[in-house]
Amino acid sequence: MKLSLFLPCLLLFCQPSFAKEGSGAGLPEGASIETDPKYPPVVSYTLKNGLKLLILEKQFVPTVALTMTFKVGNVDTPQGKTGLAHLFEHMAFKGSKTMNTSDYAKEKAVLDQIEAAAKELIAEETLYEAADPKKVEALKTKLADLEKEADKYAVTGELSRVYGELGEHGLNAGTSQDYTTYMVSLPSSRLEAWMVLESDRFKNAVLREFYRERSVVMEERRMYESDPSFVMSETLYATAFSAHPYRTHTLGWMDDLKRLTRTDAEKFFSDFYAPNNATLAVVGDVKPAEVISLAEKYFEGWKPKAIHAAPITKEPPQASEKRVNVFAKAQPAIRMAFHNPGLGHPDMYPLIMLAEILSSGKTARFYRNLVEGAQVALSAQASSITPGIRYPSLFVIAASPKAPHTMEELETAVWAEIDLLKKEPPTQWEMERVINNYEADMVKQLEGSHELSNNLAVNQQILGDWKIDWKITEKLRALKPGDVSAAARKYFTRGNYTAVFLRQPEAAADAAAKGEAK
Repeated sequence: MKLSLFLPCLLLFCQPSFAKEGSGAGLPEGASIETDPKYPPVVSYTLKNGLKLLILEKQFVPTVALTMTFKVGNVDTPQGKTGLAHLFEHMAFKGSKTMNTSDYAKEKAVLDQIEAAAKELIAEETLYEAADPKKVEALKTKLADLEKEADKYAVTGELSRVYGELGEHGLNAGTSQDYTTYMVSLPSSRLEAWMVLESDRFKNAVLREFYRERSVVMEERRMYESDPSFVMSETLYATAFSAHPYRTHTLGWMDDLKRLTRTDAEKFFSDFYAPNNATLAVVGDVKPAEVISLAEKYFEGWKPKAIHAAPITKEPPQASEKRVNVFAKAQPAIRMAFHNPGLGHPDMYPLIMLAEILSSGKTARFYRNLVEGAQVALSAQASSITPGIRYPSLFVIAASPKAPHTMEELETAVWAEIDLLKKEPPTQWEMERVINNYEADMVKQLEGSHELSNNLAVNQQILGDWKIDWKITEKLRALKPGDVSAAARKYFTRGNYTAVFLRQPEAAADAAAKGEAK
């Protein structure tokens, strides 16, 4: 039996766990519950300060998953301060005026001294070769002494410890190009405790231990720089994008990280961390009316702000093929990228379908023809949209050649698969397989709470519609085979192509000897 035919039956068994009849009980004016059976019965409500709530009551187990997503990511960091969004995500775990401190009044006085010393040190270090080594060392010693003084008042790790005592699972956060999200799962009886902790965290954040945490992030950056896969991705984005901030990795450039100050992070927090720039998704064994009541109690004192995001430079059309070599002692690999029009554009749906036809599972074309068939590849995968979803992004193909085949042979083989799709539309069976797999993933998502909470919050806050995953399924189902071929012809062109090759270091030496090094 086809999964698409079986899906409605399966959903019937899932639906009672959502307790539709009780979800709307006692809801305040302004709250709404989704009644279309195509979607889960999510309750939507917006507080007076602009904080959006999405609540889905599920009665599988007595737990609740909570995700707070802010529309602020690496694209929103000012020029010269790349990596600030990610660094602030780290700082959000450092507590507040009441959490992670034994005496904030005394601590603040020392923190202010730390900031003054750190700015003086950064100013001297930013002179680079002209910096006075003795002055730098003296300032480093002064800063270290002040940080030790602040340690007398800091209660390190208190927020995480309290969450541990509450029975947390999956306490984490993440920064992308487009957004920053904070998530955790708790026993449902701990819902009010979460409200207390998170409202305090985002209303009264204190960025203590900033320069130590900045050093942690810088070390993270150094670690990734030794990872060939990271270097390939960073090189690909920096090459494919000429103007748009997607060209910069979320970790930021090391030179920028060295000059970030706590003042920078506090301004970033003030500019973007506001209730009217966030969505809270709550999924689990909860009563929506109670969630709304608690959110009003603890979050309504959080003042809204005018969000003044800097204008984002639109990426100009790519006019020529770009090819870059990266050298490392690692398995040879290739990344092939093509600019896409971004989510919301009708051409994205055939591109999503195309990525799945090429690389979704062992029946997809890359595995059948390149891995098993010609055995020119160890692996080959396609992603229709990366590294971001707010703006036009990239369709990326990542592949590794199988010895004795070269990357040039693999590149040619990948292009052959693309060119075939340009001329001959995919079969109806291939497209149905993609839709069936997509629908199966949607059912699996409904079974869990943590991932569903995260997806609801991100889709609402960044794309403006928590139902977007279900609507993409409808768009995919409406496609015709010819639509996929037309999209391939439109976007998979040499002028819209960027390729990054990971080669062994000796290849660089050979090229240099022949005068061919790039």
